[in-house]
Amino acid sequence: MKKAIILGGVGAVGIEATYDFIETSGFDEIVIADYNINKALEVVKRVGDNRVSAVKVDVTDEYMLKDVLKGFDIVINALPFKYDYIVTRYAVELGLNGVDVATEEDQYSLNDAAVEKGVTFVPGVGATPGTTNIMTKKGVELLDEVDTIEIYWAAFRSTAPSPGLLYTTIWEFDPNLKERVIYEYGEWKQVPPFTGVKEVEFFPLIGKRLTVYVPHSETWTLPEYLDKNPKKVYVRGTWPDETMNLLKTLLYYGFYSNKPIEIDGVLIKPMDFIYKFLLSRPEAKKTEIWGYGLRVEVTGVKDGRRAKVIVMNKHPHPDEWGGSRAYFKCIGIPLSIGAQLIARGSVSEKGVIPPEAAYNPDEFFEELGKRGIEISWKIEYL
Repeated sequence: MKKAIILGGVGAVGIEATYDFIETSGFDEIVIADYNINKALEVVKRVGDNRVSAVKVDVTDEYMLKDVLKGFDIVINALPFKYDYIVTRYAVELGLNGVDVATEEDQYSLNDAAVEKGVTFVPGVGATPGTTNIMTKKGVELLDEVDTIEIYWAAFRSTAPSPGLLYTTIWEFDPNLKERVIYEYGEWKQVPPFTGVKEVEFFPLIGKRLTVYVPHSETWTLPEYLDKNPKKVYVRGTWPDETMNLLKTLLYYGFYSNKPIEIDGVLIKPMDFIYKFLLSRPEAKKTEIWGYGLRVEVTGVKDGRRAKVIVMNKHPHPDEWGGSRAYFKCIGIPLSIGAQLIARGSVSEKGVIPPEAAYNPDEFFEELGKRGIEISWKIEYL
């Protein structure tokens, strides 16, 4: 009897993983674990599948979290990244395989313990990181030698669809963030926000967009886990114009210092106000286009000639794919696929490993294609 638990299973991303997992997996028991138990119960009722149930969990209570994970074969973690390490730790302790939509550097410190337990746990199985790692692996496989990897993404969603996603967006442009790096010739180099500007063309829904360096885990893991070691790795990304303009304003006027100011005798931290204000505004939950553009370029040598492999994604128009759900499907669906591939035995390696070390690109892309997410590639000789 195969049993799965989905943490954060009714959040904006988690619910898409939940729906896909229920629809496409052969698991005998699927438990949706979320703090919002009323919404979880509504989902259980809506899907009408006797394999599915719901349980309330407060992940800030570590004892409750560990207890709720007992007895399952696999955990799908769709919680915000601040819970990545603790979920991974308990999964390893309990001998539980798992996938995580986000990734946090300390998770990899649990690798040896996971290997000893015979556990496979894959962090960062979303759009980026996640699909982009596997797209990169495909590009690397098509070349004989690899020089440069460039990953680009365009996350087209509203500024504040949820507290966790708003936090992530603002966090990525913190000027003091040590995780925002590029990789060149064996060294990781910290770079400021809004640097490395480059115009990139995504599939037609997204079109041409300016991208900048962002703090994503691909920069850290790809040089370590690919068979052909690249000399350079860059990750650039962007959001809709209204979000990028907001982030530039926050940076320019020093909001990131979050130094308290006094207003009518009350000390207020500016960034705390920004978070609460944006989460309260309906304008921050709207945007013109909902979707996710991904593009990977791998440059190197093929058959003795300089060559570049370009790998791109494409998904249905949001009008045909659930409106705002189009963005979240691009994250939640890969998370569901990642768990199912582990469960079916397609991932043989044990430990805490990134997507490029875990998955076969062709198998992963085939599963994405069944759900409407197309991955294509071409080779250009330079």
